Order: sequence, then C-alpha cells, then structure tokens
Amino acid sequence: MGSSPADAWSFGGLFRVQTHLQEGTTLALLGRGASHGFVNGGWGVALDLGPARRTYWQGGWGLAAAASVGAPWGVVAELGYGRYHAQEQALSVVLGVDLARLTIYRTTGGSWWPNPFPAVREASSPREP
Repeated sequence: MGSSPADAWSFGGLFRVQTHLQEGTTLALLGRGASHGFVNGGWGVALDLGPARRTYWQGGWGLAAAASVGAPWGVVAELGYGRYHAQEQALSVVLGVDLARLTIYRTTGGSWWPNPFPAVREASSPREP
C-alpha cells in the first residue's frame, strides 16, 4: 500500500514474511520507495528498509534492506541484506516473477496481452466513459 502509482516516485510499505525451512521465519515491516516504471510493471527500481524480527537462532530484532530492479512482464531481481546481531547477518539474491506486476499493475505489452483494468492508464490509452 502506498501513494499514487501515477506519481514519478511512489512511497508506501509492505509486510514481508520469509520462511526458511527447518530453521524459522523472518518477519519485516518495510518502507518502500519505488519508481513509476517499477510500480507500473515496466523497467524501474525499488528500495526497501525497515525493522525485522528473526524467530530462530538467537532471534531478536534487526534491520532489513533490499534493492530491486524490475523489468517488464513482472521480472524482478533483488539484492537483500539483514543484520540481527554482530554474528548474525544475511545476504540474499532473488530472481523471480512478481505476479502483481505481471497482471494488475502491468502497463507494458498491451498490444500483445491487453490489461483491461491497469492501475494507471498511460496517456496514449483511451479513457473509459
């Protein structure tokens, strides 16, 4: 949830749950700043930062951060970092498909696969009556 997807930069927040099998779960409440292209399913960037709670090993509160690059059709590459104790740090690299950016928020590729209800209509798109 956040500010308007029509703005050059959108700001909002997200709640992230990362489960590590046979270990435990990391919970994070992150603030996000994202470019217009990222929010609307095209090329763009997003930065996340906020507190995190690890429920395994030594547990405790820490800080989580992530930088994401988005490409058309929902493709996202993310580099993440978490610090929970001096001895407990995490680095992650993720390549995946964001289903919301592929379907609801997609404004690219309309000639091949139209999106009947995009979050933001581009200036060249006809307006609904």
